Amino acid sequence: MLLNRANILFLIVMLLSGWINAQHIFKTKTQKGFEALEIHNYFKAKQLFEKAIKKNKIAAGYGLSIIYARNNNPFYNLDSAVFYIQLADSNYVFLSPKKKEKLCEINIDILAIQHQLKHVDSLCFEKAILQHSIDGYNHFIVTNKNALQHNEAIKHRNALSFQVARDQQHSSAITNFITRYPDANEIQWAEKLLDSLIYKEYTTPLSIQNLEKFLVEQPSNAFFSIAEEQLYEIATQSKTENAYFSFIQKYPNNTHSSRAWRNIYSILTSDYNPESIKKFIKKYPQYPYLHELEKDFQLAKAVFYPFMKNNKWGFLDEHLKEVIPATYQFINPFYEGVAAVKMNNKIGFIDKSNKITVPFKYDEAENFINGLAVVGINEKFGIINKVGEEIVPLIYDEIGTTKNQFISVELDEKYGFIDRSGKLVVGLEYESVGYFNNGLAYVKKNNLYGIIDTNLYYVVKHQFDWIDNLDNDFIRVRKNELYGVINSKGEVVLPIVFQQITEPENGLVIIVKDNLYGYVNTKGDVLIPLTLPYTEGVLNWALFNNQGYARYAVDNKMGLIDTTGKKFLPALFEDVGVVSKKLIAIKRNGKWGYCDYNAKLKIPYNFSSVSFFKNGLSIASSNYKYGLINETGTFVLNPIFDNLQWFNDTFLLVEKEGLVGLISIDNKEIVPIKFKKIQLTTDKKFIQLENENELIYQPIDTISNP
Repeated sequence: MLLNRANILFLIVMLLSGWINAQHIFKTKTQKGFEALEIHNYFKAKQLFEKAIKKNKIAAGYGLSIIYARNNNPFYNLDSAVFYIQLADSNYVFLSPKKKEKLCEINIDILAIQHQLKHVDSLCFEKAILQHSIDGYNHFIVTNKNALQHNEAIKHRNALSFQVARDQQHSSAITNFITRYPDANEIQWAEKLLDSLIYKEYTTPLSIQNLEKFLVEQPSNAFFSIAEEQLYEIATQSKTENAYFSFIQKYPNNTHSSRAWRNIYSILTSDYNPESIKKFIKKYPQYPYLHELEKDFQLAKAVFYPFMKNNKWGFLDEHLKEVIPATYQFINPFYEGVAAVKMNNKIGFIDKSNKITVPFKYDEAENFINGLAVVGINEKFGIINKVGEEIVPLIYDEIGTTKNQFISVELDEKYGFIDRSGKLVVGLEYESVGYFNNGLAYVKKNNLYGIIDTNLYYVVKHQFDWIDNLDNDFIRVRKNELYGVINSKGEVVLPIVFQQITEPENGLVIIVKDNLYGYVNTKGDVLIPLTLPYTEGVLNWALFNNQGYARYAVDNKMGLIDTTGKKFLPALFEDVGVVSKKLIAIKRNGKWGYCDYNAKLKIPYNFSSVSFFKNGLSIASSNYKYGLINETGTFVLNPIFDNLQWFNDTFLLVEKEGLVGLISIDNKEIVPIKFKKIQLTTDKKFIQLENENELIYQPIDTISNP
């Protein structure tokens, strides 16, 4: 039906009245909700806000977030607190200015919403920190997307995830971490760890087969070079020429094939002899460093002499030309083509071209013998080869000479033997061991000595209280305070019945029994029976000299006997000295003179000391000063020197006030008396002149009597 004007007006009034009443109800619910919230009536506040949430998401959401964020009510739930404040925040932006003004009337604006949002984020982050779990951090990261702590939570989550993956110690766990969190700060560590774990998984147990597989399938792995080295170490562990060459043939592309080649060269030219180098080239024409060998060949023939300048050491060649500058704190002579040198208080090795072959890292080092050298750091010792490889790790307290097939070692006061590859062939079970000499070494166990051979078999079981060195086939032994002698087969040479037995001296040995002494040869044959009275000192002064004479005593007087026991010079003297071509040095009343072979005095007792006659002259002293006398006892060189000795057949080494020089027999100066030490080089080509800060040379053929 048609509405008249009055009806239309009434309808408008009623509509306006309904809207006004609705607004009044809305304001009342939210206001009452906040009033209830203010007095901590959380049940009523929650009920009011939930009724209003559909029509006013902002105010009601804000209120509900406050309720859920407080832990002093049963509705405490941070997830709900986040949800409702995010709901309020996301809807606020769409409000008209007029509606925003209305919200301000109940103290809600963007600042209040943001403050609550930050507060809730902070509470959620604290919860995640306390929980400290991957799920907890992930929940925060997903739920609190725009939180200030979002990146921090990601860092914590990533760090914890890496820790969990790392603790599993398996490559799959690390791979999952890298895939899941590619931007994590730990990604570099993870990638390194992944390489390590892959290497470990491939190479456990460590074997040639496993290493080969790893090298084929993991060429980009960070542990590739380590695997190459370990393959080299295992494949060449016998340290022999054949092992190194087999490695080169099987693994030509391995980085360490060059080391294998150099080790072959070192083994075959250990004596650093030109002939050895020639033989090596003939055997291995494919050697990749042939270009170096011409220089090596020339250097192998060269003789180098150490010299010192300004307290630093270097080397000169045969022309006294400086070939290695004086830059080292100390040097040893060249052995087997290399020399131990010291720099910055550490020892390394150089070759004759001054190239460093072994780095400067050792506190102690011995010379190379048969291609190996003993080295030490912090009083722990090992063995290296000429390439610088540590054949034996630095773990031992002592290591014997490397000249033998088996090398003695000591650790914690227990001794054993290793082979030349470093393998322990005789366990650390002995109280003491000796070096191998002539294929034998003594071993001590339970305070008794025995002898083993190079096959490590016992030649003599443990039975002696003491065993002498094994330098010859005359081995002295002691048992129950008595001495005897055995040979290298363990056979008895002299029974264990003697009080004393000396070392062989010029082929003869003193034996003592029942306070009598006599002489035997090294076969045990008696040359002079046990008839001579034993007195203290016999073992020192009664040994035979190289002329076949020995002192003997009667009533505290000395004479000489020959090797048959015949008295060559009667026992008439206080002491008897050297036997020269015509004269014998004799002593009476504390002074020395000379008699002939018939004991007739030829040179009176005028001297404090005398020596043998050489070319008709003898060094003698008077009042503790030395000079030269002739065969009549006349000084031809006055006794004015603190010491005097023959330097060669022509010159005399003289000493005054702690300094030495050279003179002729007629006292003409050859080298000034101003050096600390003068000696001939081993090849007798040069005179070596040494002072505290200087060591120089002078060719022997340039020195002549002025």
